[in-house]
Amino acid sequence: MDKINSLYPRVLQGSVVILGAALFWFAFVYYPKVVTDFKLGKVLPEKTVFKPVVASSYTFPITTYAYKIEVGPKSGIYYVTVSGQTVPEYVFNRDNAKLALKTAISLSSLCNINVVYASSSGLDVPLQYRSVSDC
Repeated sequence: MDKINSLYPRVLQGSVVILGAALFWFAFVYYPKVVTDFKLGKVLPEKTVFKPVVASSYTFPITTYAYKIEVGPKSGIYYVTVSGQTVPEYVFNRDNAKLALKTAISLSSLCNINVVYASSSGLDVPLQYRSVSDC
């Protein structure tokens, strides 16, 4: 028991010294270097893979490089052709098209609207991404 009582304060003091040195290094060496690198532009944040697409008009057909929204002449069905080489890119562009369609028809949900989604590049899209999932 005496050995533990004499060893405990030394371990505690060693831990305080090590943690103090780590705090000093982080506060006065690492952090200022990182801030300086950001100011100089050496370290840039990662670029996003997909960029949001904004429709420039809300009259049909709505066409962007990521999607095309058309309305059937008498059926009231909206046809959305979505581009994308991968499923995540397709889903991202489809979500942008959904937002543009909601804005164009001034609705907060597409539950009562018939919308057909299709891939413009022939991508095999799972069924869950081809239907409206707002409901």
